[in-house]
Amino acid sequence: MNRLSLVVALMASIASSAVLADQVRPAAQPVKIELKAFRIDTDAEGKETQVEAKQARPNDLIEYQATYTNTSNRIIRGLTATLPIPADVSFTGVAAPTGAEASTDGENFAAMPLKRQVGDKVVDVPLAEYRALRWKIADIATSKSVTVRARTQVNGVSQ
Repeated sequence: MNRLSLVVALMASIASSAVLADQVRPAAQPVKIELKAFRIDTDAEGKETQVEAKQARPNDLIEYQATYTNTSNRIIRGLTATLPIPADVSFTGVAAPTGAEASTDGENFAAMPLKRQVGDKVVDVPLAEYRALRWKIADIATSKSVTVRARTQVNGVSQ
């Protein structure tokens, strides 16, 4: 995949999933989901700024933010928010809110850091192998929002 179109491809993929979901479900959804990607720049003094990312280059730091807004007239309880991590980026280990679970296949989730057995030792799974994060959101009050965030770095060009 052309690395310059990485962010656009992820957002198009999620948008097409939303279109398919709208074809299956009734039109009025109780939760609105908005996904944005931001390039994180750091100045010489260490201050961070966020710029909405339309494109990404190798080694760019990208923060994905998914905002879940309750559009119903009742409290939404037990929401599970899942944020996929594209193959052309590596998770940095920075996620908010705390308590996110991670997955290497997008289906099986566990508390971070992920562990695996290698021989007779249990080792941490490299962050680059994480493919999705998931948060369990207890409640979202009427007209309120919850935002989940994950920072990634665009993988360098392979030789």
